[in-house]
Amino acid sequence: MCGIFAAVSDRPVAGVLVQGLKRLEYRGYDSAGVATIDDDGMKRVCAVGKVAALESRVEAERLPGCIGIAHTRWATHGSPSEGDSHPQIASGVAVVHNGIVENHGALRRRLKRQGCNFHSETDSEVIPWLISRAVADGLGAAQALNLLDEALEGSFAVAFMTEADRNVLHAKRHGSPLVAALGPQGGYLSSDISALAGLAKEAIVLSDGDLVELRRDAIAVFDKIGRPVSRPRLPVEASGGAFDKGGYHHYMLKEIHDQPSVARAVESRYDRGDFIGEQIRLDFDQVDRIRLIACGTSYYACLVAKRWFAEIAGVSAEVDLASEHRYAPHVADGLREAAILVSQSGETADTLASLEKLEGLGVPTIGIANQQASTLAREADYFLPLLAGAEIGVASTKAFTAQLLVLARFVAHVAEQRGHRAAARRLRAALGEAPKAMEAVLHNEAAIVAVAETFAKARSALFVGRGALYPLAMEGALKLKEISYIHAEGFAAGELKHGPIALVDEQTPVVALAPTGALFSKLASNVREIAARKGRIILIGDRKALLALSDVADASLTLPTCDELIQPIIAAIPLQFLAYHVAAARGRDIDRPRNLAKSVTVE
Repeated sequence: MCGIFAAVSDRPVAGVLVQGLKRLEYRGYDSAGVATIDDDGMKRVCAVGKVAALESRVEAERLPGCIGIAHTRWATHGSPSEGDSHPQIASGVAVVHNGIVENHGALRRRLKRQGCNFHSETDSEVIPWLISRAVADGLGAAQALNLLDEALEGSFAVAFMTEADRNVLHAKRHGSPLVAALGPQGGYLSSDISALAGLAKEAIVLSDGDLVELRRDAIAVFDKIGRPVSRPRLPVEASGGAFDKGGYHHYMLKEIHDQPSVARAVESRYDRGDFIGEQIRLDFDQVDRIRLIACGTSYYACLVAKRWFAEIAGVSAEVDLASEHRYAPHVADGLREAAILVSQSGETADTLASLEKLEGLGVPTIGIANQQASTLAREADYFLPLLAGAEIGVASTKAFTAQLLVLARFVAHVAEQRGHRAAARRLRAALGEAPKAMEAVLHNEAAIVAVAETFAKARSALFVGRGALYPLAMEGALKLKEISYIHAEGFAAGELKHGPIALVDEQTPVVALAPTGALFSKLASNVREIAARKGRIILIGDRKALLALSDVADASLTLPTCDELIQPIIAAIPLQFLAYHVAAARGRDIDRPRNLAKSVTVE
């Protein structure tokens, strides 16, 4: 959500600022802007819409400045407009800001009484005014930044520059992520370490409360009380093809096709030796309950894992939405607990708040995320990487299946510790078949395209499943909602009679996850109930299941026959394909759906 990129060099930086913003586009935004300083003063260029529109305007302006800040904005306070775009400027100070200033109304009123003239509706504009007034009162930049801790309520990452000092960028982290780096051509700030690929070999990951002074050839980091500090340096991985669509029309389609290779990457790291045991020094035979905490797509992955923990490892697991868990009352029931927090980015604000709560309660925490430089990776007691590579499409595909693949291996690890070795062997053997099964599903894309063309005309859709496929029904509905804007809901098939069956009619497609398994006969009965109400049924299942229900199916999508334990992993792919091709048929902006952000760093 929103993105910061800044640079200071001995050559014009406008081009590299725009390129940095392009690498942050996946975070979600609706406007973008840059500001630079040159001999003629401060220049600001903004555009509503894509970074490509900003790029055209920057090229026309020919900005010569060797220091600059840039931003992609996801509108919260104020509309998506040039005036509300960042950078925001006040009295020779230009600021970019990620986060929300919760008390901006009171600050704005106070600053107006002091003679400040506001030109936007954003909460962020109070920040340059606060800094400029502090500097005018004789405070240094670092002191001015520290005043923000006292003045602002909320989380934020701020970068700013001043006309008075054209050689230094200043930044502060207070909740939202920020990294700093030096490269051969200058210094850089970014919300995401991946945006620095090709510019620097390593980056400094800032801790909460840190301040930074960044020059072309030097970085100085200070903690919240002004002491010079040394922070971890992490390698900036080469981008490779991460920002290349590889011949596909969209990043999302490329990332769907990436999934077998992701499965092999997870297999290579996790199945050699005792990787999980080396990373996590906990005896799960001494744990009574595992708590899984996540948001959105990651929450559905945790719901699948909950069933695996019970079935394979014989341990109770509970799943909480992070946005609810962080505020829920804690009941001390005496059970020994460990917590797993799952996030694609590792920067999800609600998940990090839950992490802080759990640490205060003394609960051991395990973070699972795709970003090894993320806050979750650094602050959880233990960490497991997803190894999915950069995921640019906002709607998660390969990161979701990577979560399932890693969680499944974690379940097997716990099962072995608790003496359920046969069940663990079965799960590991099934996981070994996952890459080939994924490839088999990818070969069925053409059949899904044909279904999507008729599906695209629907106004609403239902998804149903049972057991471990119930969370996949919710995930499939979420994918469709995210990128096609068709209303969709996922239900446990057994709950149809308790209300949702009232929604079934001839115009509403119903996607039924129906592979052969222990609950197939129950699911088949539910499907026939839908057929009796003239519902349009799209079946997703293996050949045996599809044959058994062929008389009621309007369309069928084939899954390879595989162990029931990994059916949720394999079934994810046709659901992703379906959402993608429906959205394509409706002409949607698939990689950057409206109102959504890849990394939700505020409440």
